[in-house]
Amino acid sequence: MSKILYILVTICVLSWRQTMGDDFVECLISANRDNIDSELGYIDPISGSVLTIPEKLTEDLSSIQVQCKKNSQTFTNKIRLSLDDTGKDVIDAKNYITVTCGSGTLSPAILTAQTSWCSTGCPLLPTDPSTNWKVVYPFPLLSTLETAAPVLQNSELEVSVTCRTGSAPANGGSSAVTTKCTNSGYNPNLRELITCVPGCTDLPKTGNVSASPAASTTSGAAPYNIGDIVVLSCAQSGYKVSTTDQITCLSTQRWNDVRIPVCVPAMTGSSAIRASALASVNVVFVLVMIMCSFGYQ
Repeated sequence: MSKILYILVTICVLSWRQTMGDDFVECLISANRDNIDSELGYIDPISGSVLTIPEKLTEDLSSIQVQCKKNSQTFTNKIRLSLDDTGKDVIDAKNYITVTCGSGTLSPAILTAQTSWCSTGCPLLPTDPSTNWKVVYPFPLLSTLETAAPVLQNSELEVSVTCRTGSAPANGGSSAVTTKCTNSGYNPNLRELITCVPGCTDLPKTGNVSASPAASTTSGAAPYNIGDIVVLSCAQSGYKVSTTDQITCLSTQRWNDVRIPVCVPAMTGSSAIRASALASVNVVFVLVMIMCSFGYQ
């Protein structure tokens, strides 16, 4: 039955194509061919190798992922700014641009009447929800020149990468928190940089403060999840935590009390009464000045 159905569907598709005709319009790549061949290539979806940009996009190859041929290069600021936010995010994360042929037009039009695409340097590091990173660049690394890369090569200056507010380092994830833009791209590379996931960080505790439940150690997870309620206590008798003894991981993925808990002596009985009495006493200081009449001392 399924074989008969497949044959019927195939006949219908062929009949529709014969009736409607093939309306796909090819897209010619009209940018300078010599420059294209020297700067760009496209990623083979099967092998992952970088191939020569074709003369045109056809129905069989209607979309390609274009990248700079040299590992030491990335797309210039001019190319980057010509894209929408999604295109920019892809450059930052994967360093390629998806070019598609539709109705005889290339989109985005970077392969039309263009003469230069790449420059030595690195793309901006991604800070979207796919990474949850907070990235800080040394000022000399950044460039806004149209013909330059966004991040310039420098083997000395380090880029700082940490988890942004509302995320936490994942258990067992990558841990590098600095990287450099080198001749071969970022080193450490993006896969080796810190892994940040939604959730709350482990609690900064000092002394004998204990937390229940303890932080999760599940690989790939945050120490605490949204909604987790943690009870803080002191193991030593006669002591209590200096902050509230119960905190919550909020929907903003932050603790409702960010103070660092420590164990302090707990005042009970007569000590508490004395402390309370002292706190309720109003002490008034009066300054009295005594002076001798003129000629006496």
